[in-house]
Amino acid sequence: MRDLPETIDPPEHDEAGAHMETSVPTAGPDTPVSELFERLRGQRFKSAATVFVTDTDDRLLGYVRINDIIAGHDGTLADIMAPAPEAVTPEADQEDIAALAMRLDMISVPVVDDAGRFVGAVPPGELFRILREEHFEDLQHGAGISPHEDGPAASLHAPLLDRLRRRLPWLVFGLLASSLVTMVMVGFEEALAANVAVAFFVPALVYIAGAIGSQAVSVSVRALAEEKIAIGKLLRDEMIIGLGIGVSLGVLAAGGVQLVFGDALLSLAVGLAILGGGAVSAVVGFALPWTFDRLGADPALGSGPVCTIIQDAASLAIYFLSVSVFVM
Repeated sequence: MRDLPETIDPPEHDEAGAHMETSVPTAGPDTPVSELFERLRGQRFKSAATVFVTDTDDRLLGYVRINDIIAGHDGTLADIMAPAPEAVTPEADQEDIAALAMRLDMISVPVVDDAGRFVGAVPPGELFRILREEHFEDLQHGAGISPHEDGPAASLHAPLLDRLRRRLPWLVFGLLASSLVTMVMVGFEEALAANVAVAFFVPALVYIAGAIGSQAVSVSVRALAEEKIAIGKLLRDEMIIGLGIGVSLGVLAAGGVQLVFGDALLSLAVGLAILGGGAVSAVVGFALPWTFDRLGADPALGSGPVCTIIQDAASLAIYFLSVSVFVM
């Protein structure tokens, strides 16, 4: 039961060493539970949610949650401890800490040095901060906002020009790439002029494509964070889900168009556009972060803006092609 030594080198903001506490309760496996309970009385630790069990060389053997100790037991810590969980090093990225805590349902994540010796733990309060920060970072990445070197929270208080610089690049790209959508609209100018009702459904098609694509991007980014996830299987699943969503929404939309406008061919064109656009959006939204990752780029950064352009152009092209075939 001691305060563990502090790390020598100052850790980076997003490393485990910046979040861990060294003042944590530790004990040997042969320590009687009743004795440990008495030893804990009157002591104050920076984090006491978990007692970590170590050997004489400070190597982590297991852990016991404080509520199990309070419950009382006649044996030793070896009788009630959980086996040593996976641990992180002081240099581990905070994203790995959050993933490990969620995967193993841990309230404190142990930190070990290169020799496997226990040096501290990331306590519950810090885990909540990390999860909040990672969530904030994912939201920024999905919007195409470049990360701040001092963490996402720092970007809220950064100078105005710095914040502008981090948000503008992908939006400029989106503005330039939106010419692709304009070209699609111009290419089917005759269809719009021939039947003004054709234009009524453009906003809905763009929205549906964007919503499906955004969901697929989120699934893809989360899948890439899990090392054991089979991307190929998930891509196949997203294709099936995209088709299922497209069929469901296409039938609903076609029925609504037929009910309001009484135009069966226009209804068919709208239904096919939603079906095709949904399938394309699901595949593109899922595959784009995966492609970024394979190219060595951040899979989340910019996926949203790029995906939006592709899926909007694709869904409108499918729509106007359907209109040209069935309505004109």
